[in-house]
Amino acid sequence: MKRLLCLFIAFSLLVPLHSQERPIINIPDLPGYQTLVCDFHLHTVFSDGKVWPTVRVGEALREGLDAIAITDHLEYLPHKADIRTDYNRSWQIASAYADGKGVIVIPGTEITKGMPPGHFNAIFIKDAAPILNQDHKVAIETAAGQGAFITWNHPGWKAQQPDTMKWWDEHTWIFEQGWMHGIEVVNDGEFYPEAVDWAIEKGLTMLGTSDAHGPFLHRGFDAGNHRPLTLVFATEKSAGGIREALFNGRTAAYNNNHVIGKPSVLNALFLESVHLEKSETGAQTCTLVNTTALSFQITLVNRVYDETLRKILLKPGVAFTFELHAQGTVDEIDIRVHNFITGADETLVVKLSSLHREG
Repeated sequence: MKRLLCLFIAFSLLVPLHSQERPIINIPDLPGYQTLVCDFHLHTVFSDGKVWPTVRVGEALREGLDAIAITDHLEYLPHKADIRTDYNRSWQIASAYADGKGVIVIPGTEITKGMPPGHFNAIFIKDAAPILNQDHKVAIETAAGQGAFITWNHPGWKAQQPDTMKWWDEHTWIFEQGWMHGIEVVNDGEFYPEAVDWAIEKGLTMLGTSDAHGPFLHRGFDAGNHRPLTLVFATEKSAGGIREALFNGRTAAYNNNHVIGKPSVLNALFLESVHLEKSETGAQTCTLVNTTALSFQITLVNRVYDETLRKILLKPGVAFTFELHAQGTVDEIDIRVHNFITGADETLVVKLSSLHREG
């Protein structure tokens, strides 16, 4: 009996890994693009992480992610007495385990240097081993030579920039070589407003990443209860489609119910997420409908009368009905989306009339 009980427990632990389906996170596609939910900064026991590579795949599957990148450190290997040093092995294990499960695993590594220039992730690499070099310029150049997408990690990390965020001369040099393609505007829940302005000014791709070292507990996609993520707007769900989107800046960072990105990208996302319904019986009655898994913190602003109405939290699947002012029209009203961040001190503003869909 005891043996049967042990076998039953073992079987129950194994079944979910193979039988569970990846939940679909309802974030709308943009016209011509598919929205993919990704985390491009993850560690395993092959550097300073606390989990085996297959665990990262299982977490992604459980949380509805489309793609992850394994980015173990090159220079920092605290478990090397127990785990053999193979800079590509963590990705190989995770990628093999992910086969057929619907989660793309992208090869990567973290180039780990003091400040300046700090830490950089290189993903879509071919071989991590040659990237290891004491000289950060040689390391980054080698990664770039492999066609890698290279990101400056956690630019506001207090351990390396304790007083203030600074763009160093070393970053200018790397950027001018064409070797810096992205920047983390969110890392492990920390938001770096200055990095948003740098990204827009320099044309860098914005990323939100978990930088996870320990295991994730199960967390559904609801406000304030999910790992930081990168939303990628790709032509197709494939490694090649993700790579093309990253190099062309079609991303947004998601963190704690906030979406951070370029104004054009966030504008398109909001227009696909919320629509306006006008009453057929009363022209002054309007309803905003949220059809997504996102929440929106909005304010209606009357541009004619310079009046700001109360803030509204438009939760997933919720509709909000309001009355226009007498003789007013939807053309006179803007929507400020407070949790759609387009700059260090900027949030998205759209015209209410742009949300109306005929039919």
